[in-house]
Amino acid sequence: MIRFSPILLLACSESNFSNLDNTEKGNGPLMEVTPSHINFGIVDAEGEPVVQSFSVKNIGASDLNVENILIEGEQASSFVLLEEFLPFLLPPGGTQEVEVLFFPQGITDLFAETAISSDAEIDPLAYVTLQGFGAVPELSVIPDPLDMGTTYVGCDLNNEILLSNTGSDDLIIYAVEHSGGVFELTSIPTFPITLLPGEFTSVGIRYTPLVDETTDGMLTIVSNDPNNGGITMATQSATGDYINDHVQSWENPVDPPSDIVFSVDLSCSMDDDAWRLANNFSEFINQLSNYSTDWQVMVANNDDGCSNSGVLTPNTPNYQSTFSSAAQSGGGSYTESLLTVTRNAIENTDAGECNQGFMRSNAMLHIVMVSDEREQSYGTWSDYVNQIVAKKGDLNNVRMSSIAGMVPNPGCAWDPGTGYWEATNYTGGIYLDICSDWSNPYNLALLAEASVISNSYPLDYPAAETTIEVFINGQPITGTWHYDSSLNSVQFDSSPPEEGDFIMITYGEIADCD
Repeated sequence: MIRFSPILLLACSESNFSNLDNTEKGNGPLMEVTPSHINFGIVDAEGEPVVQSFSVKNIGASDLNVENILIEGEQASSFVLLEEFLPFLLPPGGTQEVEVLFFPQGITDLFAETAISSDAEIDPLAYVTLQGFGAVPELSVIPDPLDMGTTYVGCDLNNEILLSNTGSDDLIIYAVEHSGGVFELTSIPTFPITLLPGEFTSVGIRYTPLVDETTDGMLTIVSNDPNNGGITMATQSATGDYINDHVQSWENPVDPPSDIVFSVDLSCSMDDDAWRLANNFSEFINQLSNYSTDWQVMVANNDDGCSNSGVLTPNTPNYQSTFSSAAQSGGGSYTESLLTVTRNAIENTDAGECNQGFMRSNAMLHIVMVSDEREQSYGTWSDYVNQIVAKKGDLNNVRMSSIAGMVPNPGCAWDPGTGYWEATNYTGGIYLDICSDWSNPYNLALLAEASVISNSYPLDYPAAETTIEVFINGQPITGTWHYDSSLNSVQFDSSPPEEGDFIMITYGEIADCD
């Protein structure tokens, strides 16, 4: 800033000019500030601050009151008075030194201005220009902010953020952290890292949206950049979108058909349980009649899976006594491998085979296995379950239930029913503890309900879980179901839809980006 001193105009009396340097203005205080410009030189952030001074002098004829000294300007934070200012008085000829400390808070040339105010008769306000060069590191995040754009829910967006030293001294980055939930840092240098002036490093960032909304993230970098106490923050944003929205509906049939297979381990220790099953079949049928009269039942205990009861229906004469006899007879080498036996039974349902006509395409297939041992088939439980499902054609119309030892700890001397446990959980069946009173009416009602009512509703497209809404007969349903992502299916844990109910499920589709 350029300052002009007043010009004293002197003229002779012939021209009628007055002498302005007279006693009227010559006996007051006058202020002189020197120098008018201070250059502090180059100072780095790790070095010592530089102190220089200017003087305030009273060149007038009476006392000078110096009322205030302020450092002003956008970069004034790099300059500070060494001592807190207090107003002072200078007699004629008196001088006061004022010290200013320079410690750079930025880079390159830094400027500020010191304003000295007084009661001087002429020019009561004087200025000293302050200049210094900050040799400090400066962290630049490129880009900031970063808009990563839009991607489908289920897909990823990847990008890179540069961390650059645009300062004039070494930049040390101590740590990098990120907040923002669906953002993730994918590649990070090993910290601390030193960047010379002009050097840069990068961090990778991935965005994986969970819902159709715009999400903001925050990158926080800790360094020796003197700005903001060494904490630099940069923002990122990205938007998720569903590839499509879907509505699916089902109408449960009235008097739904059900095909039920019973298979019993007939080893010696099972005599009591086989008898209990045989003698409670009528109660099971009574419970089943609450849901359906369109049922078929067969007992498959033999190794080849061929029924030793025939296909029983409500019209079969003496079906109860036939069932009771069949449940306690048969058996063979696979009597403790009931997944093998029931797989063989289902495979033999085609025309001309021993169980022909048993498995109907529109019926729920319910397999009930009773054993006090672990499942001992040669293959894994999933091998046999998948073969049964493949034969039926729809996992959601296959239910496998077990009466066996609890896993991992049965309530009696029998073995945990491993194999049966997994098959039951996988297909959403009923697992009853063989050590308990498993044949009571309540448990038989559970088995009957599982024979006809589907608790699983498969979705045609991979679903974003948070978007799923379930309605039964037009009423929204919450708290009784969960989404099984492995099956891409809505599974009812309690109060499943009943016969004649109309079920509707809406959801947003997540993209398959593989």
